[in-house]
Amino acid sequence: MRTLFCLCFFTFSFLSAQELQYDAPLGGPLLVTGTFGELRGNHFHAGLDFRASVNTPVYAVADGYVSRILVSPGGYGQAIYVDHPDGHRSVYGHLETLAPELLDTVRARQFAEEEFRQDLRFGPAVFPVTRGQQIGGVGNRGHSFGPHLHFEMREQAGDVALNPLAFGFSIPDTRAPAIRKLRVYELDDRGLETGSRTITPQTLRSGNYQVDDTLVVTSRRIGLALKSYDRQNAMPNWNGIFGGNLYADSTLIFEFRFARIPFEETEYLNALTDYADWMENESWFHRFWALSPQQFRAPMPKDTAGPFAFLNQARPQDAKQVESPGSYDGSLVLQPEKPINLRLQTVDFAGNTSELGLVVVYRPTSTAPAAEPHQYFLPAGEASVIDNNDMRLELSADALYRDCFFRYARLPDRSANHLSDVHQVHDYRTPLHGSGRLHLRPVGRIADDLRDHVFLGSCDDAGHLSSNGGDWTEDGRMAANISTFGDYGLFLDTVPPTVEVNYFSTDLRRATGFSIVMDDNVSGGRMNFRGTIDGKWALLEHDGKSGKLIYSFANGDPGPGEHLFELEVTDARGNGTQWQRRFRR
Repeated sequence: MRTLFCLCFFTFSFLSAQELQYDAPLGGPLLVTGTFGELRGNHFHAGLDFRASVNTPVYAVADGYVSRILVSPGGYGQAIYVDHPDGHRSVYGHLETLAPELLDTVRARQFAEEEFRQDLRFGPAVFPVTRGQQIGGVGNRGHSFGPHLHFEMREQAGDVALNPLAFGFSIPDTRAPAIRKLRVYELDDRGLETGSRTITPQTLRSGNYQVDDTLVVTSRRIGLALKSYDRQNAMPNWNGIFGGNLYADSTLIFEFRFARIPFEETEYLNALTDYADWMENESWFHRFWALSPQQFRAPMPKDTAGPFAFLNQARPQDAKQVESPGSYDGSLVLQPEKPINLRLQTVDFAGNTSELGLVVVYRPTSTAPAAEPHQYFLPAGEASVIDNNDMRLELSADALYRDCFFRYARLPDRSANHLSDVHQVHDYRTPLHGSGRLHLRPVGRIADDLRDHVFLGSCDDAGHLSSNGGDWTEDGRMAANISTFGDYGLFLDTVPPTVEVNYFSTDLRRATGFSIVMDDNVSGGRMNFRGTIDGKWALLEHDGKSGKLIYSFANGDPGPGEHLFELEVTDARGNGTQWQRRFRR
């Protein structure tokens, strides 16, 4: 009997791509350095990355119109969105240059609002484009660490990311994915891990792997995960896989495909990967079971027979009705002393497949797993509040992927600028979906003139501060959203940002511009800045990853003579720096 676990937002449900002809966004071979669905911190990669040199022409892939231009210090940096008449949308990110008519529009809005960041929206009649028309040039702007084009295809309805490879772009690929590691997790009846082991499989030949010895487990319930990567023919990069399958004695138990990913679902990556290993080692394992399947609205399985079974055989109409979170998740429940043959496959979009075979047998032991130390038990699927007067943590019903044996401790810390104890809020290796709301109380009275300089955040071993912001509440605590568990406290920030010269000679007669770098002693908070030349607003392009502020005389040349550049920078807690330099043009 065929049993299928399929994440519904990864299934193929594209709008028809046949209504329009789609051309490549770049000329020449497409050199892939990042694939759709590739695992990234807290999100799946929403497009394809194509390596290319700066200012390589970027073309509209089909007829349509420019519906949006986004300019920001991080993210996609400069990005163009093109809507197509068949209901799709193409996105071009990290652009260095924009087509002249687009750039003129952006510049006019920046000067009118005296603001570098822009999010411009347009109707169909403003900037129509035709297939193959150049709309920009490749760059390295935003959260990019090498010149490339980040390219996406989306559904306009809901702005849902689709796998661009489904639109027929020619990318030769005859290489099967590589399987590097197998990880086997022993689970209790709640689906919580009681132990794991990592195995390097034997390579029989390309695409064929095996674990030679029968694998003995002492828990009746297990989960499996693979570290696997893919490569296309023209590039050496180890990219993300397209999908995977798990078979037990020839029955399909679990599968996933990265074909369609709503952005509001992308953080569920943390339920399909080994989050702890990512946080500790920055390595990725694909789970072949999900920590929280009811949150994926996954279909329930049919009854199964044989040496494996799902813990929950019920089939409610809506998977959210599952009474025990995680009881249906694609993990295997084994019968004592009955070996099963398992096959794990990883696939790429071109259809190349790699397979790992192994045999697993469950041998019970009388030794029970040690109880996990904890202060609170927080069930998944339910809202939770912990409040001990000095610390309050609020979690929504979907904040936890599975039941949590929550650990908490409070450690005194009277270091300079530390205004509270350190509150150890569980474990940073446990994923937190979305955010929680944390309230902390200072250990003493804070002077009125310092209250606006307090933030809730964390401090690493090197003493570097990271801010989550925060607002004072009526009961005298500060509250802020946190996206991860970890150690938190209240800190005082009265240190103004710094400004340093990157390139700024006092004689700029032969220069095309200048650049400076702003920095702050606390990360995580947005810095505001305003620059002027001779009192007139100056367009400073902000590169968030480096902190650079870049001025080009092409955006406003003050003309020959002596000039005064002035800059004011303010951090998230109101500390300000004023900086100036005279130069000759």
